Amino acid sequence: MYSKDEAAKIRKEFWIAFDVYSRKYIGAYRKWLLYDTGIKDFVLKFEINRSFARVLLSVENRSEDKRFDVFVKLKEYELLYNDILGEGWIWDEQLTLETGKEVCALYKQLDGVNIYKKDNWTEIFDFFAIEMLKLEESFEEVKPFIEEFVKSNN
Repeated sequence: MYSKDEAAKIRKEFWIAFDVYSRKYIGAYRKWLLYDTGIKDFVLKFEINRSFARVLLSVENRSEDKRFDVFVKLKEYELLYNDILGEGWIWDEQLTLETGKEVCALYKQLDGVNIYKKDNWTEIFDFFAIEMLKLEESFEEVKPFIEEFVKSNN
């Protein structure tokens, strides 16, 4: 078991190492979309803990009804997402994040990995980079339609 400071140091090392590693996928100057999707309440995320790594697109509106409506609209493009993403992605109408926040999400999870085991890092880095690139590509394809829907339903 690690102290709080040791765990924080390892997490920081992980994200710094991932940033360096991911440059071979996204280039030296590009950044991941993540919170900068251009659509309110739409976030692309990396999650990692002691038992899994996850890449996800989450709809995070505070209103459960609005969150669900936007998610239903997003799900209309499921075939397009499947073409780009491939298999293993999960559409979850009510995912509870580790923070306790409830979101609607599209995600892919890699089980059996641990952020505190450095020998897992390369596998996690590959998973994160490859799957997030696909998620960003598919998001960009449907973004104009989702953007229009969100604007017209606020």
